Amino acid sequence: MSETIKPCVEEIDVRERKRILQKELERCISLLKEEYHPEKILLFGSLASGRVSRWSDIDLIIVKDTKKPFLDRSKEVLLLLKPKVGMDIFVYTPEEFRQLSERRFFKEEIIGKGVIYEG
Repeated sequence: MSETIKPCVEEIDVRERKRILQKELERCISLLKEEYHPEKILLFGSLASGRVSRWSDIDLIIVKDTKKPFLDRSKEVLLLLKPKVGMDIFVYTPEEFRQLSERRFFKEEIIGKGVIYEG
């Protein structure tokens, strides 16, 4: 008699969480491209690296040429997206992004391991 090995509840939760995050990411990327017109969108963190847990969220850096203050930019994007999952959003101007890109950690961990979506 062979036994069927069932995945543990945590594995099912993680797979379901990844599916939910991926679906929400696709919705947000599409909406950002259609309505916000960024130059670039960068996914980083656990979803980008494939190390999703039950508590993972979506981490995005958005590059857009804007004169708005830093905090107002993220607020504007959150109001547009109305995220259905936890989401960390950072909106940088091209110059701010260029300056951050010169930092070793940012270059290696965020850009190097992230997923870039062109606007």
